[in-house]
Formats: sequence, structure tokens, C-alpha cells
Amino acid sequence: MASRIIISGAVEGAFSAIVEKLAKLHSKNSFSLAIILGDFFVDPETSSDDDDANVSALINGNINIPLPTYFTLGKHPLPTAVIEKLEKCDGELCPNLYFLGKRSTTKTSEGLRIVNLGGFLDSSITAGLSKEKYLPFHTEDDAKSLRGANSADILITTQWPSDVRKGSKVVLPDGVETPPGENCVADLCAALRPRYHFSTSNDAFYEREPFFHPPTEKEPDTKPITRFIGLASSSNPSKQRSLYAFSIDPTAFAPLILPPGTTASPFTITQK
Repeated sequence: MASRIIISGAVEGAFSAIVEKLAKLHSKNSFSLAIILGDFFVDPETSSDDDDANVSALINGNINIPLPTYFTLGKHPLPTAVIEKLEKCDGELCPNLYFLGKRSTTKTSEGLRIVNLGGFLDSSITAGLSKEKYLPFHTEDDAKSLRGANSADILITTQWPSDVRKGSKVVLPDGVETPPGENCVADLCAALRPRYHFSTSNDAFYEREPFFHPPTEKEPDTKPITRFIGLASSSNPSKQRSLYAFSIDPTAFAPLILPPGTTASPFTITQK
């Protein structure tokens, strides 16, 4: 059975605004869950008294979250009050609001497998898993460890995969440069072959053409398709798209006929 999902770009502390949007959309679409990409909170180092008050209101359950909602790490660390609450409540910040963690594999009640890699690559750590689960940095081994999930319906990463625009005809808005990509994120996408891969894009929306992954020895007749989407932050000045809703059936098989416009995987294209 298909589930309706809604994804939001970075909220950066605007809890009331995103909750109001989600509530209106949820009342019409009955979403199974929502996922917030990137920074859910403002940077603790620059937060104001009003920001801190909003965090307290959220933690204390004074902001009603209308449906099961998940958030991850972006480029800023989490506020201390948030960390303390998550430690006490096993990842549940308030009713209907859950922390996906820095690296995680989550299976929802609908059977959806969500794989998440939050934060940015810390190139100073050459080996091993990151130990600080609330800081916005991951290692290459963090990404490699998630390959053990073997598959994913939805892959969430803060950073783009390197070369994801290779072979694509979709252009970014004028004046917007491709966000920095990481090879370890591209390798993770290639290994998991997710149906959807979402990432943050700050001030621009980007939806690549679907791309298919090469068949494997175990599945020689199957070409799984991935759709990569970068969502702008909810406060982006150009009013670029920051919400994306879709339906997904975790029990459905990969299509036998590729959708029009589908390209080969950008992670296997060789430049001549």
C-alpha cells in the first residue's frame, strides 16, 4: 500500500510556520509522515532569546506537531536543551517529533526504510566512526557503515552526492552554483539504490531526471530507479520550492519500463 510522504527543506527555527503549513497540507492529504532536511534549529551560537523561547515551547509540547515528523542534522550543532531532552526521551523531542540521528536506518510502521546521514564530511578524521552523535559532522566510515542497510526507500543526506548532475539536462537557477558533493555520499547512493534521495540545497530547488542503477548478479533483469531532489530552505529569499510531497509503496517492484527521460546513473558514467 502506498504511503503519502512530505519532505521539507531546512526550517532554521521557524517551527510555527512549518507546523502551520504541514497541518494545512496534512488535513487535505493525510500524510503518513514528514521529514525535515538540514537544520531544524538556528545556530546555537547566534540564537536570540526569542529563538531559545521557541525551542523551550517546542520541547515542552506547546507547539502541536500534526503528524509523525523526523528531523536530522544540518550544518549546525543541536541546542543544548534539545540534546538533553533527546537523551532523556530516547530520540523523541516532543509528541510526534523524532530525531533520526547522525547515521541511522529506520523502518516505519508502513514498512518504509529510511537511511539517514546527517552533517558534513569531516576530512580530518581519516578512519573510524564519529563518536559525537549531535555534532554536524560525519566520517567516510559513517557513510560506509550505512551501506550495510543494503537498500533504502528514502535516503536522506545533508550533502549532495558528487557528480549527481553528470548526464543531466536540468539546470540550476541563474546565479546558483552546484552545492559541494562528496564521493562517500555518491557511493552510499550507488550501494543502496534508493527510490528517493533527498538533500539540502539552501537557496535553490533541484529535481534531477530519474536515473537507473546497473543490474546486479542477484537481480540481472532489474534496474532500480532513483529520484534525486535538493530542497531549498523554507526561508530562501527567492521563494524556491521547499516542500515536496509524493507517494511511495515499499512493496512495489522496480518498473520493467524506464520512465521517459530516465538517464544512466551519474555514478557510473565515464567522461570521454
